[in-house]
This record gives sequence, structure tokens and C-alpha cells, in this order.
Amino acid sequence: MIAKKEIAQLPVLPAKAHGRDEWIGRIRMHRDTLVLDVYDARRVMCPEEEEKNAEIMFRWVCDKKNYYTYMFRSQAWTGYGFSYALYGGNWHYGYPCIQLDAESEETAGKFLEDCEDIWRYDFPEDQIDKLGRLEEHIRDQRRDRDEQNRSARIRARQKLRKALPKDWEKWLKTDVYKDKRYLFYNARRRKSGSCTYCGAVVELDGKQKHNGIGKCPACGSSIQYKAVGKVSEMRDKRQCIYLQKTADGFLTRYVLTEKVSGPWGERYKSHDAVLATYNGKKTWYDYCMVSAVGGDEYWDDKRPYDMGNWEPEGYLYTRNVRQAVKDTVFRYAPLVQWMKHERREIPLADFLCNYEKAPYLEFFIKAGLYRLTREYVDWHEIWKGKKPEEILGINRQRIRRLIRMDGGIAALEWLRYEQEEGINLQDDTVSWLQENRLYPNKCADILRQMKSVVRMVNYMKKQQIAPADIVTTWTDYLRMAALEDMDITDDIVLFPKDLKRQHDYLVELGNRRQEERRLEGYADLDRRIRERLPEAARYYWENEKYMIVPAAKCEELMNEGRTLHHCVGRDDYYMTKMAEGRSWILFLRKKEALDCPYYTVEINMQNDEIIQWYSAFDRQPDAVEIKMVLKMFKQNVARKRKKERIPVSVAV
Repeated sequence: MIAKKEIAQLPVLPAKAHGRDEWIGRIRMHRDTLVLDVYDARRVMCPEEEEKNAEIMFRWVCDKKNYYTYMFRSQAWTGYGFSYALYGGNWHYGYPCIQLDAESEETAGKFLEDCEDIWRYDFPEDQIDKLGRLEEHIRDQRRDRDEQNRSARIRARQKLRKALPKDWEKWLKTDVYKDKRYLFYNARRRKSGSCTYCGAVVELDGKQKHNGIGKCPACGSSIQYKAVGKVSEMRDKRQCIYLQKTADGFLTRYVLTEKVSGPWGERYKSHDAVLATYNGKKTWYDYCMVSAVGGDEYWDDKRPYDMGNWEPEGYLYTRNVRQAVKDTVFRYAPLVQWMKHERREIPLADFLCNYEKAPYLEFFIKAGLYRLTREYVDWHEIWKGKKPEEILGINRQRIRRLIRMDGGIAALEWLRYEQEEGINLQDDTVSWLQENRLYPNKCADILRQMKSVVRMVNYMKKQQIAPADIVTTWTDYLRMAALEDMDITDDIVLFPKDLKRQHDYLVELGNRRQEERRLEGYADLDRRIRERLPEAARYYWENEKYMIVPAAKCEELMNEGRTLHHCVGRDDYYMTKMAEGRSWILFLRKKEALDCPYYTVEINMQNDEIIQWYSAFDRQPDAVEIKMVLKMFKQNVARKRKKERIPVSVAV
């Protein structure tokens, strides 16, 4: 056994390094443990023939069964090997070159005398290389030993599982799959059918439709009609939860169930998917996986939350819950009451995790606060207090109201707001806010302005905007209205008839003002573009259907880019090219809609070659026709340039 405490107190031996040394090692024995001190010599700056003291980095110890590393900087023991201590995870081949003196070489050699079998088929270069092979061997043995122990623990937990109760399938049939009952009938005759629940063959009136809803004439169950000619069977899957008592705790068994329904009746399949073993202090999760080779099932103790395909919810089998949680911290948890009310999957794992930290969940369920319970287990927040008024932050009267409306987190926060502000809200108002997931903190800016929850809700109900988006839209509108010096205390401004329209108007107004500020910075570019405009006059062209007009100022490029949603006016790039006479932006329009941007064209002013031509969103509608139009345009430009050439006279 390695005496870590004693070894950490061993004195650090002095180590001399030359100018080109990187790491130096000194080896000694402490009883049957090898102690390797490693020094950093990379900072030693001296001539090769001189020596200087090197700085200690770490101390690696090994007794052929285990190894550990003591880091002097943190003064802590780690499970790192010496390669990892030097390089971190950035080494790939071989082991580091740690220089040993003759005494250290001899000590290491004696320690490794009986370890030749470890590198029988390898050829270690030096003692450090051999120590690295020994470390790797120990690491492999440790990994194998840990895996064996882990597998043994998994098998021990699996042995605790017992057979599912005798009435399990009956419970699935009557409770879990109550809403999944079918009546199969012949798609052609439609005169008789078979109920999958009661198995009775019943007469039909022939009016039923495939996937239609009805009732079984025999048992009265609510069923869904299925035409045999269209579907042969139905498969429904659900996750259920079974609690099983153990000697020191209980098992939470997440059972995947499948119901197969057909004209012949029903059959059920069940198998455990996740096993949570609670021993009174801690919970272990075992996850059932299927091998890709052969399809065999095997259990692993990876956290099921990390697997990505499992949800810790399910239908709880309630007939043995009290017995299963007896003598545990969950003995008073009203799980049966909660499940009977919910009648659907419950987040049991999250509930149990929160219950130990928040025992008032018991009060929530017993008081009838089922929605609050479900939302709380996802809230991940611990409320302080012992009495209900302290925990919830509202008085008894409002607690009774919260129970009456089965309020959740949103309703609770509005009741807290009501109490703090000294106002009265109707239950239907609070319920509407809750159903639309609106919280006081989200509506704070609006309430600060109007100081009336009722007026806010009444206005929201009249708008054609989803409640989830209306708060953001309304808040943005009020902010922009204030920037425009509008009187937001006036009801006409505060409550516009069409909120979305007024919001979009202020957005457009703000964008227009921003563009005006941009244009002020483009004054010099506009001047230079005007000076070159006569050169671009040759690019004016039209035929019976289309017209091409050269851009004349920066504002036109900005309007063009905004309308067609491309980058021509996003910045001054194309404007600068026009001012310098490198290229020009042309607007191609249909004569029937000259004010409507259609295509934007860039042409090289040096050779009159078209660089690019795009319509809205950088697309090219009617590309074949536009290509012909641009070809005719280029021919026209070429004729103009030919006429403008000045003949050169030769002096005689």
C-alpha cells in the first residue's frame, strides 16, 4: 500500500540541469514504493557546459499495483500518469524523455526486474519507457477491475427485480390504455365488428367510418373504428412505473409496454427499460440497451438522462405504492392521490429528487395543487418557509383561490403581484394569464405604464396577435413611441386599434430616419456620383416592354436594396465603385410598373461588361427572357460608344 502522506513529506532532492535539458528525473525507494521526482529544466538558460538548479514539477509513485501523482503546485494527489502530468492529453506516441542519473537508472532497474512479461513483445528504449509500460499495464488492470466491479454491482441490482404483479395486464387494460380501444369491422360489408376490449362481435348500422369515434354496443366503451381493409392491427406504446419494495429502500422500475390490437382482441408486452435503485441514501440508474449486433439486451449504469431517448415520466402502478415506500423518506408522499388525479404520465423521478429538498410538495398534492406540483418539479427552485403562507408568499385567502383554480407557477406569481400591489383580480383574469403563459415580470414594462392588469388583459384579447408574442410587440411599440415623442400616457397612443400595424409603422419610421442619417454621411459620395452621371448616360435604354435606368444617387441604391432584399444599398461598397468610375448600378424595370423594382444590374464602366444581375432575394426569375433583354442592351451600348469615338487626324 502506498503511504501517500509520508511520501508527500519526503524532501525534494536537488537536480542540476544543462542549457538544453527539458525534464530531469530522480528516483528513490520508499519501502516497496518507487518515487520519481520530475523537474522542469526548460527555463534553465545557461551554456551547455554549465549546470543550474531545475524546478520540481511533480512526484510520481508506483508499487506495481497502483500509481499516483503528487502535484507540488496544488499540493494534491491525483490519479494522473507522468505522461499526462507533463503533456496533459496532447501526447500520442511514446513516453517523454526524462533524463535520469546513474543512481536513478540502477534503482529503477532493480524495481523492474520481475516486470519483463509486461513488455515481452515490445522493446522499451530506457527505464522511463519501461515505467511508462508498467503504468499502462496498471491502468489496464485498474480499468478491467473497475469494469468487473461495476458489472457485479449491476447484476446485484438486477437480482432484486421480481416478477410484475399478477394483475399488471389487467391494470394496463383498464387504466393505462383506457383511451386506446378499437372496434374492427370489414371495410366492405360494415354489418358487424369486433371490439378489442370486451371481445364481443357486435352488429353495426353500416354508417361507421374509418378512424371515426363511437361506442361499443356490448360494453359501452369509447372506441375508434378501424377498417380491416385499411389497417390490420394497431400498436400503442406507453411507459409505466412500478415501485418494488427492497430490504433498505425500493426499486423504481420504468417498464416499456406495448398494446397490440386487432380483430382477434388485444395482447400486451412489457419489459424493463430503466431501473432506479434507491437504498435510503442514494439512487443508482441502470439503463437497458439493445446491442446493434444480434439485438441482445444488456444493462448499463449510464445515466438515462444522457442517453437522449428516455423521459423519466410514466403511468404509476398505484396498488402497492404505500407498501413500497414504507420506512423511507417518501412514506408520506401522496403519490397515489397525485396519479389518480392526473390519469396520465407523471414526472416521478423529478418529483422524488425534489421531494427530499422540498417536503412541502406533500402539502401541494394533498391541498389539490396538482398543476403547481407538476410545474414546480421542473422549476428547479427551492422556496423557503415552513407554513403555506411563507412558502407560497400569499395569504390564506389567496391560497384557497389558487387551489380552486388549480393554479400553477404563473397563477401564483399573479396572486403574489395582486397582494403586493394591493389590487383585486378576478379568477378568470388570472386563469387567462396562466393559460397564455404570461408572467408579471414579462409584463412589467406595460404594467408600469398603465397600472391596470384588467385593462391590459382586455386589450390583449382584442388583438389579432398570439398572446405569447403580444407582450414583446406591445413593449417594443411603447418604446418606439416614446422615442418619437408620442404621449404614451394618452389612451389613443397606449391602446392603438391595430397594434401590429402601428408597431410596423414605427419600425418603418425608425428605419427611414436611420437611412436619412446614413445619407448625411454619403453627401460626398452623392456629389462625386453626380459628377460622373454624364458618363453613365449611355446606359439608358428601353424597348416596348422594359426600361434600364442608371442610378443617380445613394438613396436610390438604398431603396432598391431594401425593396429587393439584397445587398446593393446595405453599405457604401457599390456607391464608392460608382463614384470612382469602376462600375455603375442600373435599374431594370417593366414599363407597366416603372415604380416597382424588378432587376438590379451592375455593369463594368471600363469595358461595358455586365458583372451581375439579380432580382429579389438574389434570384433570377424569367432568366431566359432577361438574358435576351440584356444582350440587346449591350448591343445598344456598344453602338453608342462607337459613335462617340473621336477620329485621330494625321498631320501631313
